[in-house]
Amino acid sequence: MMSKPDTEYDHAKRLREKTTRSRKFHDRAEAVTPLGVESNVRAFDPYPFYIEEAEGSYVTDMDGNEYLDFLLALGPVILGHTHSEVADAVAEQARKCDLTATPQPIAFEYMEKVKEMTPSIEQVRLANSGSEATMHAMRVARSYTGNDIIAKPEGGYAGAHDYALQSVYASEEAMGPEDEPNTVSYGTGIPDVVSDTVVAFPFNDKEATEKILRKHADDMAAVIIEPVMFSCGCLKPRDGYHEFLRELTEELGIVLIWDEVMTGFRLGPQSAQGRFGITPDMTTFAKVAGGGYQMAGFGGKKEIMQEIAPPKKKEAHKWNTAAFHGGTYNGHPVSAAAGLKTLEILDERDVYEHIEEMGDRLFTGLQEVADDVGIDVNVQHIGSMGQVYMTDHDIHSYRDTWHSNGEQFADWWLEAAGRGVLFGNPMQGERFFTTYTTTEEQVDHALEVAEEAFRAVDHPY
Repeated sequence: MMSKPDTEYDHAKRLREKTTRSRKFHDRAEAVTPLGVESNVRAFDPYPFYIEEAEGSYVTDMDGNEYLDFLLALGPVILGHTHSEVADAVAEQARKCDLTATPQPIAFEYMEKVKEMTPSIEQVRLANSGSEATMHAMRVARSYTGNDIIAKPEGGYAGAHDYALQSVYASEEAMGPEDEPNTVSYGTGIPDVVSDTVVAFPFNDKEATEKILRKHADDMAAVIIEPVMFSCGCLKPRDGYHEFLRELTEELGIVLIWDEVMTGFRLGPQSAQGRFGITPDMTTFAKVAGGGYQMAGFGGKKEIMQEIAPPKKKEAHKWNTAAFHGGTYNGHPVSAAAGLKTLEILDERDVYEHIEEMGDRLFTGLQEVADDVGIDVNVQHIGSMGQVYMTDHDIHSYRDTWHSNGEQFADWWLEAAGRGVLFGNPMQGERFFTTYTTTEEQVDHALEVAEEAFRAVDHPY
């Protein structure tokens, strides 16, 4: 038997040796911003590498290292990096007209396309990020119902604002009973009174969900939920859960918001709601919707969206009767041009057929090579999106993901990144994707690298 060395095996060694310029640049970056990154999720040990170029299925860091990219900007890049037609649409719009803070036709052409493709949307408004989209959707739902409470599944990430950063992640002790979870804010700086307006429930548990929603129904404005819980990897709905939730919210008069920031235009031209055959009252979207540019929005039934409309001039004294929605960059013409071109391509070509074929090849292949190595892995995916859980435990709810070995996943990710493949990022609760430029040869190469990385973390010595 091979003896274990006195020092811990360094799974980042290969990556560190090839990213010396990034290491030096990280010192510079940390001097100007916390953690040396623009967003906390981009930080990882020993340090992030910094990307300078991207094309198709690949990104290149400042050391000149090329990586086969399945992170794909956390989801927005569905056509491949710097897609020529999207880039041309952006350049044309940038030359034609930049931001004016007056209505521009390109934004309305974009909104018409969103409405055309999304079953639940009768009217729509635009924003700049998924967080903005969910924040405004919650506000509009509160205005429409006159109630304050929002319900969301524990483990669900619905944006970076205070009302969404509830029961995203916490210790088992803090979360409390599985059938009636506590509401726990994620991070500091969030007032306790905000947590009082949010109720958590367990995804895929019909009995517990119904008990919680009925208990708070008289004060509840909305349920906001991802149709597939990609906020904690990849939790798929089971046993008619969404059909049950749609019927229950209709009975109780609760607005059902589908958070399609991640799944929107990724799981089909009609998003997840078309795939599952469920029509929510409201929908939020971002990521793919901008084709790699800052674009998001929310929409739904006209009677709900009309809550945004202020009173007529003769009723100006009723100033407090509408839900405010605004933003200088809403409907930015360059982002609208990128989003419109992206949606047109998605609607007219074989994008979904291709990315899902590549997704099946990648994710089923990952399970097969892990099984060949003999390492405990549970790969979950739907279409072109999925995640590798470092466990053999069933994954149906957020608390099931606690059985996964997050440190081992991060080590596996580092080993693969050192060999030039990015399986998302090193966080077990994230996910990764295929894109339109992904090829069979690229997937097969990724599987070879994945197998090497599985062996490295299973028998590192």
